Amino acid sequence: MVRKYGGSSLATPELVRGAAGQVAALAGAGKQVVVVVSAMGDATDRLVALAGEFAERPDPRELDQLLATGEQVSAAVLALALTRRGVEAVSLTGDQAGIEVTGEPGAGTIVRIDPDRVLEGLRAGRVVVVAGFQGRDTRGELRTLGRGGSDTTAVAIAAALGATECEICTDVPGVRTADPRIVPDTRPVPSISYEAMAELARGGARVLHPRSVELAGRRGVTVRVLHSSRTGPSTRVRAAEPPLERGAEVIGIAHDRDVRLLRIDAPGLSPDRGARLLTDLVAHGLRPDTLSWPVPGELRFTLHGPAPFAGSARDLVEALGARWSVDDDLGALSVVGTGLLDRPALPAEVLRIAGELGATMPAMAISDSRLTAVLPLDRLDEAVRALHRSFRLDRPVEARS
Repeated sequence: MVRKYGGSSLATPELVRGAAGQVAALAGAGKQVVVVVSAMGDATDRLVALAGEFAERPDPRELDQLLATGEQVSAAVLALALTRRGVEAVSLTGDQAGIEVTGEPGAGTIVRIDPDRVLEGLRAGRVVVVAGFQGRDTRGELRTLGRGGSDTTAVAIAAALGATECEICTDVPGVRTADPRIVPDTRPVPSISYEAMAELARGGARVLHPRSVELAGRRGVTVRVLHSSRTGPSTRVRAAEPPLERGAEVIGIAHDRDVRLLRIDAPGLSPDRGARLLTDLVAHGLRPDTLSWPVPGELRFTLHGPAPFAGSARDLVEALGARWSVDDDLGALSVVGTGLLDRPALPAEVLRIAGELGATMPAMAISDSRLTAVLPLDRLDEAVRALHRSFRLDRPVEARS
């Protein structure tokens, strides 16, 4: 079996020992176990801060060398904790586990896994502990996979070993209808499709990284999400059984506090020049989520993540003689479900809730599986709670109709 422990589940020596106890019990029951680990607690953030002590903009290659050590520490200490319990264990880096990646530093993608070294450990009766979030490219360069990359590592290893299920142990008891930290009456979601889970993840749910869900769907690996230290509900992410006819259904609400609105005011900017500008900005690292053109000459983008507009991208805009500004006091909520385009009252309901809260809404986008609305950050939690009630997500599925 393949099991992954997140950083919050390994944040202290006591938690590492607790995880070792669980893994030892599995091994004692005769299971062959591969464990994938994230860096302990906030170790990655501390390593990023450490790099900042020596360079304002650390070299991406050297930053990868530094950040990969976080997961390597986790793998080694968990192997030590297992050995102390009398369980034979071996820790492997991503490279030693046969993970081959491609791409730029900090944004590697897994292209193949040679599982021979992992299988060798399993055949020897050892628990194999793999450092997630990393691998080597064909030139032997270490590459990290980006935040959330350990989820992807675990699913990729499960697929390479022919496992039909991968367990993700985290600090929440499975997937719920919203974040229980801001909505007290959420309900567990026992089973969810790959597609819906990926949309929740893209909308800000931190339970699973969207890349890991997409990979699981492509390779047919069921992902089970469970609490790392408490018994209770869990969620299985797997292929949905196609119904005879799919109706409109709201499954859950995700939210994201890290949203920015970029405004570019360029009087006289024609549509074709605007298209060229957008192409150039994307080539320089801009990743817009929504785009609007409210008046001629003004472009608006919503973006997720820090530092949305800097360096050469800013130079491109200033070369046009354009003005630009960034609003960073925004958040976004995403209503996820199926057949949402067949529920025409859905956007109106979101607008009604925003109006009752006195919240402006600079952007909204809707597809058949997700509606995303951008709101002022100080109204985001209230809006999530209100919509959770409005869609009756606090009730069992059979009671929502």
